[in-house]
Amino acid sequence: MVPHGFRFNPTDEELIQVLDRKASGQEMPLHFILETNVYEREPQDLEWNESTALSNGERFYYCKREINDSREVHGLGWWKATSHVKKVYAKDHRHQPLVGNKRPLTFHRFKDNERNRNNAVKTNWIMHEYSLESRTTEWKLCKIKYKGKPSLQQHSSRNDFETGSSTNVGVEQLDQERSLVAADSAMPLDHYNQWSNMQQLPLSPPYHPDDLPAAPPSTSGGGHYYCVNYQQEELEPIVHEQPFPNLWSWMN
Repeated sequence: MVPHGFRFNPTDEELIQVLDRKASGQEMPLHFILETNVYEREPQDLEWNESTALSNGERFYYCKREINDSREVHGLGWWKATSHVKKVYAKDHRHQPLVGNKRPLTFHRFKDNERNRNNAVKTNWIMHEYSLESRTTEWKLCKIKYKGKPSLQQHSSRNDFETGSSTNVGVEQLDQERSLVAADSAMPLDHYNQWSNMQQLPLSPPYHPDDLPAAPPSTSGGGHYYCVNYQQEELEPIVHEQPFPNLWSWMN
């Protein structure tokens, strides 16, 4: 259970310490770090434990080292190294020994189901792969994050993997939405006739001056005006709201 207000925002050195605890069999109680193979699925399809302790959509995984180190994701794409490996040193120690490495990578998606890396599309998924220097182990710690908005090129590459049926479904859905808009904008014939008849009605019912009720006497000494609402009988009766009961009546 993560304490209230706890935020997991470690430094590179602290992540190396977390990985070292995992490799030595003394795993820290961080339930949001999952143990999985990040090279089995595309990054957006990986299972992850959403937690309030994580910020900016970061995901953490314990992953074992691949045999061939190709970092390919089952013919869908691969994680490409974007720069040189960064050395992580223990700054708290006097001599600052080398304790681990940090490798930045970016996921590239293949186009048209071809495993051609030259034509692959760069996505906005980035990963930092941490490994130990002081201990021989197959464990790695991966931090994955989606950075930025999906580009049009990335969307088109993603659609290349979809089947033709999904495209047909999208067209049918678009046609249904257009028909609904057309139905809403069209006025039925009977409603239109009623509306036309209403336009021909007089604004107020006819009356004769003799039918007016007697005006109340004026106290100002001058002329007076008296307005009668002939449509008052057609209005809904006025409902007087009851006062809200006393919330503390049980104390009386």
